[in-house]
Amino acid sequence: MNTVVQVSQDDGKNQGVLRYLNLDIPLHDVYDFIELSRNGINKRNLLFLIKKIDFDLKQLADVLHVSERTLQRYTPSKKLSSEASEKAIQLARLYCRGEEVFGDLEQFKKWMQYPNMALGNKEPKYLLDTTFGFQLLNEELIKIEYGIFS
Repeated sequence: MNTVVQVSQDDGKNQGVLRYLNLDIPLHDVYDFIELSRNGINKRNLLFLIKKIDFDLKQLADVLHVSERTLQRYTPSKKLSSEASEKAIQLARLYCRGEEVFGDLEQFKKWMQYPNMALGNKEPKYLLDTTFGFQLLNEELIKIEYGIFS
């Protein structure tokens, strides 16, 4: 399925998030992300995301705080709760940002899998179950972007 991503000139970063979720809606600012979270994304978009970032359903269920069985039962058009949708959007934004910082999605995915001293010797991927983990990873991406390897 080919989708056309509709974003304005200043929405380049949002375009990446849309690409990760296979969405074709305009996202111009944080209020659009809030509305998308409230309206929910569907399982089809979620499956597109996990394929793109090499997660399995169990890993995603842990991030979303939803049981794997519940996700399995969802039909492709079933929308996630606003909380689960928000987490999925945060995940898409993180991977989009990681691809931007590392210059390559595959390199970022590798970084996410290996213990990191700056993260308490934890694998970045396993910090995604809390908002604090997302925040920490985003802060690390900023440090990497500016050449501060801690």
